[in-house]
Amino acid sequence: MLVVMNDRELVEKIGRLNAGCMRRDKLAGGYVSADQPSLIDDPTIKSGFYGAPTVVAVFAQKRFLYNIPDAFCCAENMVLEAYDLGIASCIVARGEETFMMPEGLEYLKKWNVPENMECKCFVLLGYVDGEYPGIKERRVGRVMVVTE
Repeated sequence: MLVVMNDRELVEKIGRLNAGCMRRDKLAGGYVSADQPSLIDDPTIKSGFYGAPTVVAVFAQKRFLYNIPDAFCCAENMVLEAYDLGIASCIVARGEETFMMPEGLEYLKKWNVPENMECKCFVLLGYVDGEYPGIKERRVGRVMVVTE
């Protein structure tokens, strides 16, 4: 199930809920990128949606064995298609946490999201203000080829 938000005020409210559930103590590292600011790198960023004009909440069925990979594959397919259409995009996690808070639960009720569905992630959609970011350097040692 997909819930599309393109009202700036709503996107900002949900984005602030998302940012509010960032748990810095659960991070493997405290730094992501010098090129692309993130909530992890810059605690002054108040919205987990970074001012995107459109955000798609990706829901999956609760207690389904493959709900996480299904949701993130759906999100990745949206990102790939957005790129082909010249639309900038980003996948943001913390979907479950965003809608576990009382304010988040109120939105689920208001939107009539079935109780057996839970948000796994968000896809942010918009246009780059300025130059499109270049491809990041790949870290040495991240890929290992084995023969046996």
